[in-house]
Amino acid sequence: RSKHEEIELVSLEEFYREAPPEISRPAITLAEPHQQTLARLDWELEQRKRLAEKYKECLSNKEKILKEIEVKKEYLSSLQPRLNSIMQ
Repeated sequence: RSKHEEIELVSLEEFYREAPPEISRPAITLAEPHQQTLARLDWELEQRKRLAEKYKECLSNKEKILKEIEVKKEYLSSLQPRLNSIMQ
């Protein structure tokens, strides 16, 4: 058994619909099952790379937002003593 058999690949219809022609190569892959499997694995790799990059961007955004929230919390917590001194 090959390791690729454990990977759940997209359906053939979805592969040919979404994969770019330079990866799907329908003229070759429709006739040769081995080439079709290789092309599907290439497409899976491309998708995973794209999703990993998107994940990293989202984590970076999350960290940035968390820092902004922390700064705003500090500002708000320092606001109460100032308000109290103004009221007195």
